[in-house]
Amino acid sequence: MKTMFGALAALVLLGGAGAALAERWQDVATPADAERLKGRDATFAAALKEVRASEYAGELARHALLYDPRKRLDNPLPPEGKYLCSTHKLGGQFLAYIAYPDFVCAVYGSGDRRQFVKLTGSQRPVGYIHADGKRSGVFLGSLMLGDDEGLVPYGQDKERDLAGTVERIGKTRWRIVFPRPYYESTMDIIDLRPIS
Repeated sequence: MKTMFGALAALVLLGGAGAALAERWQDVATPADAERLKGRDATFAAALKEVRASEYAGELARHALLYDPRKRLDNPLPPEGKYLCSTHKLGGQFLAYIAYPDFVCAVYGSGDRRQFVKLTGSQRPVGYIHADGKRSGVFLGSLMLGDDEGLVPYGQDKERDLAGTVERIGKTRWRIVFPRPYYESTMDIIDLRPIS
């Protein structure tokens, strides 16, 4: 419960700073994150290759929709509400694959820039989803860890900065694809499904 309050406090900080932030993700992204986003397709391919070459190759078929790099439907920004969200880590130096159980995430707002926060868990992304075309959005934010009470603002600590593409992959299913996150893996995916 403490982590949920920490994430909510971070969201308030984001909301308070919202007026000062640029609307376009290109005006906000660090050069390193802009490069990571450009490399989304190549990173996706590299991460899948690592999993295919491991003992976890069968997981790709079990979650075929989630791991299809070409799946991007129109209207990519998830609507306001609470979501079940599970983080999948593909490739990297320690394990080729790990999928965590569902946690609770939330999306706030309805325009071209929406707030996203993972409310529970030990690694909690907090930031903004920006519109970026017909079939993808861009998430830029920061990672809260453990019992962090405050948010390290995006752009102030490369170890905490997060950048990903936001994509709708089903009628009511979205994913955030994080190419080359700072920690652990080649690629992370957050799988988002609304809580009914």
